Amino acid sequence: MTTTSAPTVLRFSTLWAWLFGTGGLAIGAGIGFAVPPVGRWLTDTVDSAPAPLRIAMTVPTVWLVPVTTIIGVVAGLVLFEIARQESLTLIVADDHVELSKNGRAQHVPRKKIAAVFREDADLVLTDQDKRRLARFGANDLRRNDIENAFRGHSYPWLDRNDPFGTDFLRWVDGRPETDTAVDAVLRARRRALADKKPLVVEELEEELLGLGVDVRDRQGEQHIRVFDRTT
Repeated sequence: MTTTSAPTVLRFSTLWAWLFGTGGLAIGAGIGFAVPPVGRWLTDTVDSAPAPLRIAMTVPTVWLVPVTTIIGVVAGLVLFEIARQESLTLIVADDHVELSKNGRAQHVPRKKIAAVFREDADLVLTDQDKRRLARFGANDLRRNDIENAFRGHSYPWLDRNDPFGTDFLRWVDGRPETDTAVDAVLRARRRALADKKPLVVEELEEELLGLGVDVRDRQGEQHIRVFDRTT
């Protein structure tokens, strides 16, 4: 009888919600108490104050402080939600891996994964042909937690950072390692990056993988790795 363990879920800690909220509360309350003296100082010094500050000065402190405090808390929680959406959520199960970030989600079956490793800030999964299956930024999660999650579910975790790093070459149009089809896709990807079209970039990367080329960005330039396609 085969037993399976519960999936390991890693995500942006909810502790940050408390920290963002508390920070917003402190800043909001501080602003509420600071408005009257700052407004008077500006009026006495330059004989003028910004219109929003003048309006705030007309509100009694007993009301102003609670209002700015509430605004601060709400702003802190909004910032937390933005940070949560921009951070990686990782689910590692015995039979698959799920990764999601910034509205992009990917499911990778365990049977396809031949290696899992860090590529500096990124988490990368590859298959037996060294073809990239997934690459997601993972700096918002603890490195040890990620490693332990994969090892705990018996995935082939590689200790070495960026094991294919020396295989990447800076791409320039027409270099001998690529043909005209690959160059055309890389030019299109460069335009999509400049136009800030992430969905188009993702589609072009899938097309490149089908052509046997992995691509990543370093210092504003595209770097490529050509791998063997046996399937």
